[in-house]
Amino acid sequence: MKTAKNLLAALLAALLTLSLAGCQRSEKLDIPEVQNGSGDFQKNMHQAQGFGCWFDEICETDDGFYFDYGKLYYLDKKTHKATVVCGKPDCDHKNADCNALISAQSLWQYGDKLYYVAEDYKVENDRRVDDHGKRVFSVNMDATGRKVVQDLEFEVGGDTSFKINRPIFHRGSVYFTYSGTLYRAALGADLKDAEEVWAPEAQEQEYWNGVPVASWNEPDYTLWGDGALMYFMVNTEQPDGVYRDTLFSYDPDAREVKKLWVSPTPDMVGEPEDTGDDHFIRLGATADQVDQWYVQDGYIYFFLSGNGLWRCDLDTGEYKKLADTTGEADSGTAIFSDKHMWLLNDGPTELSATRQGGDTVFVYDLDGTLQKELSLKALTDEVTVHGYFVLFASGDEVYLLADAGIVTEGEDIVQGNLVISGDTKETRNILVCLNAETGEISQIMEFDR
Repeated sequence: MKTAKNLLAALLAALLTLSLAGCQRSEKLDIPEVQNGSGDFQKNMHQAQGFGCWFDEICETDDGFYFDYGKLYYLDKKTHKATVVCGKPDCDHKNADCNALISAQSLWQYGDKLYYVAEDYKVENDRRVDDHGKRVFSVNMDATGRKVVQDLEFEVGGDTSFKINRPIFHRGSVYFTYSGTLYRAALGADLKDAEEVWAPEAQEQEYWNGVPVASWNEPDYTLWGDGALMYFMVNTEQPDGVYRDTLFSYDPDAREVKKLWVSPTPDMVGEPEDTGDDHFIRLGATADQVDQWYVQDGYIYFFLSGNGLWRCDLDTGEYKKLADTTGEADSGTAIFSDKHMWLLNDGPTELSATRQGGDTVFVYDLDGTLQKELSLKALTDEVTVHGYFVLFASGDEVYLLADAGIVTEGEDIVQGNLVISGDTKETRNILVCLNAETGEISQIMEFDR
């Protein structure tokens, strides 16, 4: 779903924590010590939109949400109060000893523990030392008691993949990739007992001056779980030579992989409205994919910007257009929950991490019925919003990150036929919650970067 983000993630990840300012002193943590964790993959927590958002590791508990946005936070559902999960007196959350600095690549809750995946190493003289590679860690619900649970690299530094494919946890197993191959391991198990789930066809590695070169068609996984099955979406070459997103299922009991679905071509779902959205270029192109998808109860629901909400039966292959959304949003950004699709009427913008505009969220049932029209005007009346990152939905609420950076006008620079804007923008993101039942929008906290 978010292939563009993977290209720069490895280069920028190390800069993320340093780029987040505005740290607050720790306060008494009002976090329940024990939460119930079903062990099922949290589908609605894994759809955060927007390249550069860095707000896509989110975990839901009974009473709140944990998320890693440079630091680990806990957000209470009732009060909408967000707290840095540290608890150390007078901690400024910048020192490596801070409990909240976990740099999670995946985040989930199971039983009375939080689990996350991170690189484990120390740095001395600008070099990585004591390198243990990628590992699963556990902590208590207040982020204390950090423990190593298991390794996720067969050989430290041996992963040849250029893509960052985030592991997931589903029903007792951790699913992860290594050198382009998908594996399954019981939580806490030694990797010698890991099971190979699926491997792509081997491709010859290209080199430039002895350095491995990334291939644009390297496997790019999105991992998923629903019911007893695990799913994975990966770009695969089709008979016509086009690489398209392809959905597979994996039955851990039968140890069986099935190919279920390939992203549709325009002759199957119709041509989208021409609104200039760069998403349209992808439809039928060499990296074909849909804008957002959601697997549930044997169906894949998917959204096509400038087209609508669709459903495909994964057993029969039958397609059904559930709603034409172009009347509400020419293009738009969508996320799903188990009962709804939430659609923001924003649009594309060139060379930016944020899609521009967007002043309304439309809420559809998964049968395609438009249920609600929620205005964001109350927020835009208070601050200037350039665009939104749509994060996740839970119950009657959808959460967004508003790009409210302050722009300072500067003199443009002309270089030949190229005009470079002299404007600068101080990055300022505001976490907001929009309630579908009341229509109320709440500003939760502001992040300065």
